[in-house]
Amino acid sequence: MARRREETKNGGAAINPFQSNVNAPYSHSSLLSLLLTYSLLSINLSARIPSQISRQRGNGLIRVRRLRLINFRNYQALDLPLEGGVTVVEGPNGHGKTNLLEAVYLLSVGRSPRTSADGEMVRRGAAADGAVHARAEAEVETARGLLRVQVDLAGSGTARARKTFSVNGVRRRAADFVGALKAAMFAAEDLRLTDGPPSVRRRYMDILVSRMERAYLRDVQDYQKLATQRNHLLKAIRRRRSAAAELDFWDERMASLGARIMAARARALATLDDAARPIHARLSDADGGMSLSYAPSADLGERGDDVRALSAALLDAMRRGREGDVAAGFCRIGPHRDDLDVSIGGMSVGSYASRGQARTAALAMRLGEAKLLADAGGDEPVILLDDVVSELDPTRRRRVLDMTDGSEQTLVATAEPNLASELGARAAGRVRVESGSAERR
Repeated sequence: MARRREETKNGGAAINPFQSNVNAPYSHSSLLSLLLTYSLLSINLSARIPSQISRQRGNGLIRVRRLRLINFRNYQALDLPLEGGVTVVEGPNGHGKTNLLEAVYLLSVGRSPRTSADGEMVRRGAAADGAVHARAEAEVETARGLLRVQVDLAGSGTARARKTFSVNGVRRRAADFVGALKAAMFAAEDLRLTDGPPSVRRRYMDILVSRMERAYLRDVQDYQKLATQRNHLLKAIRRRRSAAAELDFWDERMASLGARIMAARARALATLDDAARPIHARLSDADGGMSLSYAPSADLGERGDDVRALSAALLDAMRRGREGDVAAGFCRIGPHRDDLDVSIGGMSVGSYASRGQARTAALAMRLGEAKLLADAGGDEPVILLDDVVSELDPTRRRRVLDMTDGSEQTLVATAEPNLASELGARAAGRVRVESGSAERR
């Protein structure tokens, strides 16, 4: 289980559960930015989410009719009409296929799936042309009418690029923008969900839970503040500038908030497990059953999502671990150190599964997540498959696409020139991408 032990040191800084780098110092502004984005992304799932996956089409139509880009990534200017059904986006690697899908995802959730530095989405060389500005815009057909969603970026190469949003030409706050276009993205990098470090899975859990419980990210933000303050105190105690008794105040509050975070994650994973299991069974044939479970960083017993019991157990574990925390200079247990266990037939996917098994498990997680999103809102999201099918055999490719049939629109990016022919009539459209240009065929 070496992959779960990457967090032995962090220089004493509190660990931000939204950052992939566990050694990155806490950033209040970056956490607020993520809080804003993901809390806005949250769809009210207070109603019970069906555990069985619906195979029916959503109540409303959602599809991108036209995508326009200006100075976005490697596209200087693009005006691309798109069709419903499955569109194969084909072309050599490194020529801009992923950038197209990224633009659609940006117009859905208000942020890139690939980077937290918004300026990276501004085309290199745009400044030399006299403008450090990028735009992604889409005409979106919905059951409620035609929408024009737009994201503008000012600045380049830095996370400080200014980002603004508009719908139908009217400037919107991010809170009023996110969700007008609903999309779910699947990428080859999702393999890290199974074989990457715990920080990757924590970030996945945080995004998932934020869509299900609106109060969740506020709890995460408050918890992070407490963790930062406790870390400062731990260092002061180590230097004999403060007394260990001062930890009582912080421990009680961290245990209370931490328990709420852990309970929310446990509930969300139980729902996702119900959704992902049958999907994995359809994709994997003879593979043993997949299961998802929450893995706390300390042995808290079988507490489930009982907040009171979790709080008491976490507080006890924190008190027992004080001496080690003082020596380390940071909090060694809590939701900022927890993990998600992905197993097949009772064995850890990250430790024992083949690459194919790991990819299938990650796909099942993402497809399960998309189904939860569809069940919650009544509309199937636009599905974005970024080089996901390349490493799958033809049978699994068909099954993955079968599971997206409920969606009004699916964009499949691939470097394989024969995929459209392999899909036959299922491929309603083709887009050829090469050297920063894209045209429908």
